[in-house]
Amino acid sequence: MTPTLIHRYTIPLQQAIEQLVGKEATDGESFLVDIDGDDLIIDVHGPANVTFRIGDYEYTVDGRGGQEATNETAKSNVAAPEPEATPAEPPRKGGPLAQRAAISCGEKGFWIFIGKKFGVTIGSADEAAAWLKAQCGVTSRVDFDYDEGKANNFRDIDKSYRLWLDGYDD
Repeated sequence: MTPTLIHRYTIPLQQAIEQLVGKEATDGESFLVDIDGDDLIIDVHGPANVTFRIGDYEYTVDGRGGQEATNETAKSNVAAPEPEATPAEPPRKGGPLAQRAAISCGEKGFWIFIGKKFGVTIGSADEAAAWLKAQCGVTSRVDFDYDEGKANNFRDIDKSYRLWLDGYDD
């Protein structure tokens, strides 16, 4: 028997952790949330210890804010600020077109459509994805959400597929 989704709740992680374990637990850099049987496990991660060298001496400072180095020399020697690095380009994420393409590639009807319309035999979602990427000239379905020309290629195929599903053959 396949379970049926009845409700889905989306709660920001930091807000959920504050409610479950208290506001003081949200001062970490990151969280790892896991479910083990009936237990919800929340690991709060802080910054790692920082080790730096001044001359021949090496100092380790606990990375948590508000704590100071224990060595007097380490306290008096302040590291020079690092030059501003150019901000890294945020990772590209798939949007609605990439999602729609992925869903279509998983549909057996799409595989049949490709065979009938383009004469290519498709036997899996991976093969459908490879065919679609080659047909549209992309290396990843994510490209559909960032390149309008490639998006239009996908939209044309998707439109033909949707019409085919509704019984309209080209």
